[in-house]
Amino acid sequence: MHDRASEATQFLKLKVEGKMRTKGTQLQIEGAKTKQVKLLLHKFLHHQGLNHYRVLSQSGVLEVTPPEKHEVHLPERVGSPPTAAQTTPYLFPQTPVLTPEKKKAKPKHKHE
Repeated sequence: MHDRASEATQFLKLKVEGKMRTKGTQLQIEGAKTKQVKLLLHKFLHHQGLNHYRVLSQSGVLEVTPPEKHEVHLPERVGSPPTAAQTTPYLFPQTPVLTPEKKKAKPKHKHE
């Protein structure tokens, strides 16, 4: 986003009335409402195709933050998939049929 700071400044200069000062990647705007500038920054980001960037506001200071990186956790597979003969026994009559494992019954407690 640092490389687009000057583009954002130019965009805001066209839309916002007020005194602007630039300091590196920071832009100070006097005489403009924070909510209006935040909305315009969202609009600029949308036009640039940066929809996942966020504009955070804390006590009149707006900060553009990059999207958060989410790691995808795939569940570990336990065991192996059944063979074709096990899942379609009618196509393989010579192989044994896959039978589900029976769950062990819990012992019943006697009430005394």
